[in-house]
Amino acid sequence: MSPAGRASPHSGQLERLARRGTASMIGAGFSGVFGVVLVVIVTNGFSPAVAGTLFAATAAFLILESVALLGTDTGLVRWLPTQLGSDRAGDLRRTVVVAVAPVLLFSVVVAAGLHTVASGVAPYLVGDAEADTMAGMLRALALVLPVAALHDLVLAATRGAGSMRPTVIVENIGRLGLQSLLVVLTYLAGGGTVMLALAWAVPYVPGLAVSTVWLSRLLRRGAGGRAPATPWAVLAREFWSYTAARGIARVTQTALKRSDIVMVAALASPAEAALYTAASRFIVLGQLFVQSVQQALSPQMSSLFARGEQRAANAVFQAATRWSMIAAWPLYLVTAGFAPALMALFGEGYASASDVVVILSLTMLLATACGPVDSVLLMAGRSWLSLRNSTVALAVNVGLNLVLIPPLGIRGAAIAWAVAIVVRNLLPLFQVRRHLDMWPGTAPSLRVGLAALGCFGLVDAVLWLADLPLVVGISLTAAAAIGYGAVLWTWRGPLELAAFRTALRPRHAPARPGPTAA
Repeated sequence: MSPAGRASPHSGQLERLARRGTASMIGAGFSGVFGVVLVVIVTNGFSPAVAGTLFAATAAFLILESVALLGTDTGLVRWLPTQLGSDRAGDLRRTVVVAVAPVLLFSVVVAAGLHTVASGVAPYLVGDAEADTMAGMLRALALVLPVAALHDLVLAATRGAGSMRPTVIVENIGRLGLQSLLVVLTYLAGGGTVMLALAWAVPYVPGLAVSTVWLSRLLRRGAGGRAPATPWAVLAREFWSYTAARGIARVTQTALKRSDIVMVAALASPAEAALYTAASRFIVLGQLFVQSVQQALSPQMSSLFARGEQRAANAVFQAATRWSMIAAWPLYLVTAGFAPALMALFGEGYASASDVVVILSLTMLLATACGPVDSVLLMAGRSWLSLRNSTVALAVNVGLNLVLIPPLGIRGAAIAWAVAIVVRNLLPLFQVRRHLDMWPGTAPSLRVGLAALGCFGLVDAVLWLADLPLVVGISLTAAAAIGYGAVLWTWRGPLELAAFRTALRPRHAPARPGPTAA
């Protein structure tokens, strides 16, 4: 690491990550707020049974949508930057077509299948009492499934083409904001359960329209009039030899995040699924910030690997890890300490699920410290290793859910997910070390972890041991945040926070004169 006052030899790469990561984290902030607002609206405006049924239906929808996506989101983020960085920009449009055609066909087949079997599978997902409600929601969601798959594909292509702005504006702000608004309007209008499901899904339609126009402009600019250099067959073979494994892995990863909601609904009840979804929402909020860094990181890592710049890739990997820890560790520690108060936002009785928040929040500290290891594996072309890891983690999660949910309910589901998260991060951590000679941990990242524990972990200990008024807890947390910020400022050199100056300047502002890289 570079000492304070001396430019890192990889400062240009870190500044690029900081600029893209800042934009992505702003989008993640909007996404997280809209996600919590949506759950608050549903849990307060509808019965626990209806809320749990909606959450189970949308979880099943997102798993099927990931099936229909066939891993093309990661494939595009991997190949478009590679083509831009290796004088193959003329292949950009053909690569997108190679990705879109199978997804469009397969998503229609999946949607038709879901619409057909909805009535048959509904009782197995939520029981007989809510089976009709679930079937109606699944049929409504099936209508939008192909649009949702193409929406995610197109947004991934815009990131691969070098822009985070469509993801931030169209997805994080536009689609998710419209989703919350339509759910509120459905509640105020007294709409039924099918209308509720459609309100959740319909925003994918305008999202796809806007993102498609945006992608077209990016591809036109990136290609620069250059003719395709690679035959269709060669391009398709190149793209799908990598993406095929990712298609399966994408399913297992989505299932790892969403299957526990479906299993809680099936093995316990839809009402318990509503409790579990609400409790895990704050974990998803933290994950959004980490994933925003990963979204910014992936195209950059792909370009670095394509050029053989291994040391620069490792520096960017380590910076992404410590910057993720800076934002995520305080958030997870605060949610763990204030779990009962936060869960009370979702309505009466939801505070009983605060143990779930504590279990998952503390587990995510480890996951964040491991860094974006899966993204590094994928951008290095190790998609089959990623598939194996996600499959093992999913098997652990499903197996433990089957064992633990019947006796322990949602706490059993939380334990199962926590163990799966540990497996999902430790496996690629050691693979990245072994195969790529890369490692996320550095002395500055250790400092960040100790600072967060010393400031916010201490507040958690006080809150858990003493029955303090909420205002006192908030005051202690504010003091901890001031202390944490002061520590980070003192360590700004080793943490290489100066890279964020470029993120705060207007895009075309001239750079400040500074020391020359060593």
